[in-house]
Amino acid sequence: MPESVRALPGIDRKKSTMKNIRFEDELLEQIEKAAGKGNFSKWVKEACKIRLKSK
Repeated sequence: MPESVRALPGIDRKKSTMKNIRFEDELLEQIEKAAGKGNFSKWVKEACKIRLKSK
């Protein structure tokens, strides 16, 4: 396994894919403030799910 992709014990990532995304600085600051420390990924995933449900 490459050094940048480390397996964590007890975490199954077989059904997930890592994607890189670029955020405008102002948007990123707003997300980080709203999400709180350590909750960025969770907050972004939840926001995506909400957006998908609204379509």
